[in-house]
Amino acid sequence: MSPKNVQIVRRVYEQWSRGDFSGGDAFHPEVEFEMVDWPGRDRSRGLGEMREAWLASLSAWDDFRAEPTAFMENDPHVVVLTHVTARGKGSGAAVKADTATLWTIESGKVVRLALHWNPADALEAAGLSGSER
Repeated sequence: MSPKNVQIVRRVYEQWSRGDFSGGDAFHPEVEFEMVDWPGRDRSRGLGEMREAWLASLSAWDDFRAEPTAFMENDPHVVVLTHVTARGKGSGAAVKADTATLWTIESGKVVRLALHWNPADALEAAGLSGSER
């Protein structure tokens, strides 16, 4: 295991919490971004397309927050369990969900980021069992 991989992911979450979605130097320029089971656009490649996909998805919400609750690693993957709270744009519908992100890191760069509504799917994809939570 590489604690450095978890540090990279934690740093990105800290940037996001401050409203900085640039990704800094954490992402590979050709990062693969997938919203596995989310509505809307589900795959993109590269920083520009990832940004567009995020903005398109977030445009459905008046408020969207994803708070990390746990970081788990199975090199080269880091799974972040997150608690999401959101309010639908127009409808005002409140959403609360426990989700996960699966990060794949190679040579110190995020090469793939996959968002999962179902945390068990992210854990399985990373080779982590429920007993390692």
